[in-house]
Amino acid sequence: MASSWPPDEFVCSVCLEVLRDPTTLPCGHTYCMPCIKKHWDQGASTNCYSCPQCRKKFNPRPSLSRSTVLAEALEKLSQRSRQQTEPSSPVYVTVLPSLPTSQDGSSTAEKGLYPQLPVFSPRLCQEHQQPLDLYCRDEKVFVCEDCGLYKHKGHQVVRPHEERREKQQEVVQMQAEILRRIQEKEKDLQDVPKALEVYQDQMQMFKNDIKETIGELVKSVELLGSQVEEVVLQAHEAFSESRKEAHLSRLQQEVSQLRKKDQELRSLSCTPDDVRFLEELGTLSAQGLGGSEEVFDPQFEAMKSGVKAKLGRMTDRLQDLNKDILAQIFRIVNDANSARRMSNGHETNGGPTYMSAASAEGPPLPLRPPGMARSATVASPGHGRSDVPPPLPERPPAMMRAATLPAQKPTTNRLANPQPKTRVEMLKFRFGPTLDQNTAYRHIRISDGDRKATLRAEVVDASEHPDRFLYWRQVLCREPLAGSPYYWEVEWTGHKVTVGVTYRELERAASDNSSRLGYNSFSWGLNWSGSAFSLWHNGKETPLAGSKAHRVGIYLDQQEGLLAFYKVSHGKAELIHSLRENFTGPLFPGFRFWTGVGATITIPELE
Repeated sequence: MASSWPPDEFVCSVCLEVLRDPTTLPCGHTYCMPCIKKHWDQGASTNCYSCPQCRKKFNPRPSLSRSTVLAEALEKLSQRSRQQTEPSSPVYVTVLPSLPTSQDGSSTAEKGLYPQLPVFSPRLCQEHQQPLDLYCRDEKVFVCEDCGLYKHKGHQVVRPHEERREKQQEVVQMQAEILRRIQEKEKDLQDVPKALEVYQDQMQMFKNDIKETIGELVKSVELLGSQVEEVVLQAHEAFSESRKEAHLSRLQQEVSQLRKKDQELRSLSCTPDDVRFLEELGTLSAQGLGGSEEVFDPQFEAMKSGVKAKLGRMTDRLQDLNKDILAQIFRIVNDANSARRMSNGHETNGGPTYMSAASAEGPPLPLRPPGMARSATVASPGHGRSDVPPPLPERPPAMMRAATLPAQKPTTNRLANPQPKTRVEMLKFRFGPTLDQNTAYRHIRISDGDRKATLRAEVVDASEHPDRFLYWRQVLCREPLAGSPYYWEVEWTGHKVTVGVTYRELERAASDNSSRLGYNSFSWGLNWSGSAFSLWHNGKETPLAGSKAHRVGIYLDQQEGLLAFYKVSHGKAELIHSLRENFTGPLFPGFRFWTGVGATITIPELE
């Protein structure tokens, strides 16, 4: 049992003509023998023999033979098509041409030696119950004869095989374009190792340039130190040489005068004349003894204090300049990484994401999970010391964001920074972090130069970003803090607030405590609940004493492992709580709104 099939449907996908001398490849697709030979001859230089449709490769080159049964079937179909009296009416063949049978009586097609001709049931028009053997190009639907004459009158109505013949050319062009792109991508794959080598060489050159620049700065500071020493030494030598000669001469004169007076006194003691003795003794007593003069320069102390003051001022300015330059470099690198992630459409797993303040020596190293750090709480005002056992290591989130550089390594020639006692001392380490819009909850509006956050009722920013908090009303600053001490202050309005710091690995999309500031091993948060302060870390609360403060100062010495919170009022800072922690990577200032539309958090500029 079989049905009709127009011979024009048997088209070679290479030349888009009815198959001539058809030959079937091992993958099952059929082409004109001259077409497939010409296609393979073009790829003979690369020793690549593939099917133009499924791209299956053959090696060695298959030997081709004519599909006799298919050729005979096409010939019979062509003859029957020419015998039709009405070319416009649909043609349906009810019986397929007979295929040769083997000795066991089964046809060769059943054994799979030749491709079988397709068999199908024609689709009928629901309105006229006629075959859908026409295609309307205007509305891109299949129609019957009656629909083509009436409903689609004036439209471009053609036979499906005519439309396919035109579309087939587009398919061939698309295949050619895909093949070209495949070849380009394969070439790119071959060029990737070379490109990586070039990139690594450029990165190494960049690191060397950084080291040379820093080395020149160090040499400049060392040169300044040697010049200061030389100036002080020259002044000391010039003064000491002239001072020594004058002082020695003066001492010799005084010794000579004293010896002369001693002889006169001896002579006077031996005189028998009492009147002479008394008269000359009065004369000698009137001549007083000269006092000794200081050997050291009387201006030495003033000079020493002046030089030390100037050097101290230079040190403070250098520290401020270093922090400012480092913050600007962070922003440049972070902006470049953000642009790279947006262009790629996702964040590169395991690759650099955000730069941190780290040692300039050595390549970037991955950070140890903060859950492994041991924690010890320092006594707070009004409370005894409470030792908190180290938290169990938490499993890092599935989508943990990798920080790029480790924390700054302590150096042996650097003196430890003692915890400041006054706000004036902490202001020496003042730092102005800025809020990162990409992390802000969608109802938080950032303003005033990225220093003010306001909780709004309406959605402020609905754009998607991998760093954005999706559940908790939180926002982070963009500058990672590592190494040297930092001090910043925060003002807020509203009923409740959380101020703290966190590693970058803090989750962003979760609705549980894994993304809540202070309730996991990645973050520390100072909460004001409306009536009292409390410190939260790893889901554990430490109640604290202290009245409400609308301005809080945060002191962080990441290198020394010190984090302290202060109540700031009337230009003075009062300690709320401080803790010691083995910080394992850069920290980011963070804030959380609790409730209250219109509540604000501001990072003021410190003078």
